[in-house]
Amino acid sequence: MASPGLVAWRTRHLVALMLVTGLILVGLTLIASQADPNAIDLGATRWIQQIKNPVFAALMYWVSWFGYSPQNLVMPLVLAAPFAVRRLWTEALWVLGSQFASLVVLVLKDVVHRARPSAELVGVLAPLTDPSFPSGHVVQYTTLFGVTFFLVYVLVPRSMLRTAVLTLLAVPILLVGLSRLYLGQHWLSDVIGGYAVSVLLLVPYCWAYAKWRLERRSITHERRRAETHGQANRAAGASRR
Repeated sequence: MASPGLVAWRTRHLVALMLVTGLILVGLTLIASQADPNAIDLGATRWIQQIKNPVFAALMYWVSWFGYSPQNLVMPLVLAAPFAVRRLWTEALWVLGSQFASLVVLVLKDVVHRARPSAELVGVLAPLTDPSFPSGHVVQYTTLFGVTFFLVYVLVPRSMLRTAVLTLLAVPILLVGLSRLYLGQHWLSDVIGGYAVSVLLLVPYCWAYAKWRLERRSITHERRRAETHGQANRAAGASRR
């Protein structure tokens, strides 16, 4: 169990992270509220779209494909299934619950109402009509794979297998932002905004799980200690007879 000093240090850093992320999100929201894309947004998309390698293009397409309906509804079930198979029902529900982040995305999209990238400015794979900020793909992938990453990190003992699984879970989070830019369906500020939203949701969400797990472990420990104490008292009483 972590010492009180270490817990306080971690808490301070997590609070600082959330404050900085919140400020970044506010700034990006103001930028996204402008009518026209800024030079950085345009430059980032045009730079990555210079890559014409067909393998890279196919990778970017398939990374985003999993975030569209109906496959985006299947993906959380696939990631929750290994926990359910091991009867880790709380953890399975925690993975599924991460998808409530989409409600936050819908609210922000409706408030900011930023237009999608135009085919007149950058290459667009397929025009989308819903608002652009923040990137729903980025939020879904980061919260879903991020929660699963956290649970595997906490629950699975160190091993080569755990390292491999953690790496596989991190890859979609890292690639989805690039994919949304490459396909011309989001601006860079949409993508960074999606990551910022995800951090603000993931930190308290994972903290809540850690707190629940610690309390459950404490209750189990106290129950076992009480049982051991009761057995010792009964044994002592029997020996005096």
